[in-house]
Amino acid sequence: MIMQAARTARIEGRETTAKETTHNGLPPESQYGRITAGPFDDESWVERHEAIWLDGRVPNGYWDQPTNRRRFVRWLGQQLGIRGRQDWYRITTDDFKQNAGGGLLHHWHDSAISAVEDTYRDFDWKEWLFKVAPRRYWHDRRNHRIYMQWFAERLGIREPSDWYHVTNQDFRDHGGGAFLLCYDSTVSAAIKAYLPDYDWKEWMFDKTPKGFWDHRKNRRRYMLWLGAKLGFQTREAWYGLTTDDFKSNYGNQLLKRYGGSPVAALRDCFPRHTWHEWKFARVPAGFWSDLDNRQRYICWLGRKLKLKTAQDWCKVRRHDFVANCGGGLLFLYKSHWDVLTQCVPGLERVGEACAP
Repeated sequence: MIMQAARTARIEGRETTAKETTHNGLPPESQYGRITAGPFDDESWVERHEAIWLDGRVPNGYWDQPTNRRRFVRWLGQQLGIRGRQDWYRITTDDFKQNAGGGLLHHWHDSAISAVEDTYRDFDWKEWLFKVAPRRYWHDRRNHRIYMQWFAERLGIREPSDWYHVTNQDFRDHGGGAFLLCYDSTVSAAIKAYLPDYDWKEWMFDKTPKGFWDHRKNRRRYMLWLGAKLGFQTREAWYGLTTDDFKSNYGNQLLKRYGGSPVAALRDCFPRHTWHEWKFARVPAGFWSDLDNRQRYICWLGRKLKLKTAQDWCKVRRHDFVANCGGGLLFLYKSHWDVLTQCVPGLERVGEACAP
């Protein structure tokens, strides 16, 4: 409870702390006389004889008077050791109830916050800084915008792109934990609602929204953005794509979805294009172990070298594989001829005369 916070007040020449209390839970100064300084320089101290609520039940209609209610709040601040407006953010309904003020809270709809705001109307209160924001406060979208404007000022955000660095912890540290629940605790959702016209890249936030990568349109959006960032202007340029390109450009989580394979990412996002896996810097793991893939490569190589007959294939040498992205395939065979006899129909019938 706030009244247990350490504080020191000078009462008629003696020091006393808030940890010293009487049998009814009140600090001893209410019995010993007036404290020499109030919590605020601009308001008068509430004397003991004015605090009639300490003597039992107040007269009928007493709490109906705004002046009396505000006097109680000022007196409560004295008891709780509140020295500035900011200290009021620690107030709770229990502080009222434990200090003879539970009966008047209904005048403020049982809200300690409303009591404080009604008493000190000149202060620009930030409802989210109280221990608990007023009931249904976050149901009003206008309050979302008020909070985000204040939040941006506190974090020194000047450009929309600065929002990419904001985290869930930043919201919690600035009274926005409950606010963020309105957006399923998703930072990017809150920011996009605040600035809906900006072209946001969800992958650039500290965390992408839950389920974001489940949608192909989002995966494709990222790939198109990545290609533009890397300067890829043709389909052939994509063959230079590497895992490091993903990791250096906010795509590490997406790449994990494809087992770390840029090839799989491209085939998923651009399915209409025929991709030749052997033209990438690294073929997918186990690619050459599949006979269908080896035959696909040989067919492609034949077209590229304009080979039409078995005799034409006899002219192929090892360096033709190496020069045409097939060097990795050769590791599975003793010689390139073994590859050809397995994958080129009719080549075995040519016989030893064709073998190198």
